[in-house]
Amino acid sequence: MGSVFEFKSWQFDPVNGQLDLFYIDSKYGDFCERFLFPVFEGEVLVEQYAKRKVVIDQAIEQLFWMVGVSYYKTQLAESLVFQGNKPAPDQAQWLTQTWQSGLAELAHQNDLPWLSHIVFPSDSSAAELIAPQTLQSLSLRPRSLVAIGGGKDSLVSIEFLKRQKEDLCLFMVGNSEFIQEVAAQTGCELLQVKRQVDTALKISNDAGAYNGHIPITAINSCVAAVAALLYDFDAIVFSNERSADVGNVQIESGQWVNHQYSKSFEFEQAFQELIKNHLTKNLSYFSLLRPFSELAIVKQFAKLTQYFPHFSSCNRNFHLAGSQNQLGHWCGQCPKCAFVFLVLAPFIPRATLEGIFGKNLLSDKGLLPLYQELLGLEGIKPFECVGEVEESQWAFNQLIADPEWSGLEVLEILAKHIVHSEIDDIKLLFEHSNKHQIPEKRCFQNIFDEFVAS
Repeated sequence: MGSVFEFKSWQFDPVNGQLDLFYIDSKYGDFCERFLFPVFEGEVLVEQYAKRKVVIDQAIEQLFWMVGVSYYKTQLAESLVFQGNKPAPDQAQWLTQTWQSGLAELAHQNDLPWLSHIVFPSDSSAAELIAPQTLQSLSLRPRSLVAIGGGKDSLVSIEFLKRQKEDLCLFMVGNSEFIQEVAAQTGCELLQVKRQVDTALKISNDAGAYNGHIPITAINSCVAAVAALLYDFDAIVFSNERSADVGNVQIESGQWVNHQYSKSFEFEQAFQELIKNHLTKNLSYFSLLRPFSELAIVKQFAKLTQYFPHFSSCNRNFHLAGSQNQLGHWCGQCPKCAFVFLVLAPFIPRATLEGIFGKNLLSDKGLLPLYQELLGLEGIKPFECVGEVEESQWAFNQLIADPEWSGLEVLEILAKHIVHSEIDDIKLLFEHSNKHQIPEKRCFQNIFDEFVAS
């Protein structure tokens, strides 16, 4: 039969909020991942689970299937086997697309072709598990579960929703103390779902397993769907911008490898459709910032000075072993740090920005290769959550023309190779896109007026 990855079973205990997911890989053995959903008020979680068990179980199934990617990647097995339920055809298509695209970076960096052998089997009868009247009638409270990652984007969304008097609760998955600290600065309640990755995964990695990027936002989105049903929210709000649709490199077979696939509009649309078809039509899943460029977002963030000492977009804060930034929130060496410094620079005074990062990243010649990639001069767009080349070029051109930023050797070296943006291109970078799923209910559509007005 060849190599096999098997979805064994899952167990959820509403008394203590513990969800265990069990898998087995034919080469690396058994794995168990655990999520701990908070228990706030005695029997409330038990009662809510009992009331919505059929729908919540279906949401857990989708989470169970998606989380498997963390352990499947160890050997990229040839076959997928299910001890329990198989996904319905549309769920199988979503899983196949998300796993292939979400593991494309790992494959590319290991000199492997597109992982077209990943194909989820399906069961057409699975679509009948939830009666149509259940999908229609499930009543959820009109409030928002808002994902927070500690960076500029989610803080822009949070502050907008606060100004609109939206009933909201912040949401995070994992154990990051940094995210908890940033969340505390917002003054909003935080719902933290703790995640325990099986220690056997590290043992497998040490033994030579494949290791690399996975579609983590897809996993967190599935956790959010379970949480929304358990804790009664009718909206799940992420803060993924339109640049998440732009891939990093096109491979020989024609597909695009996109580090941000599970933040893309394609993924967002597919997951919202599954929610409506398999959970409830009354739960909205969307990105509030989807219509906007990184530049439009950082222009808004530049007004939120209260977060300058606290926020960070550096992913070295979020390793499974804990933060690798022991001396501050920014490593000052990675593509994310380089990009965020560059696009914030036209909107924040130089001294203030240097204070945030602890140094001037545009005076570090060691970052020259990174800036060449970000500006489209060499190589490919880095495998990080960074914006489009045109956005980096626009920001760069603003600094070249600004006396406050004169005298920096990195700027002077790069300035010889950058073509100045035309006015029409600049306008396009700040105009909003019509590709989004922002619902018309409550205050959400008001974000267009706020961005345009400023």
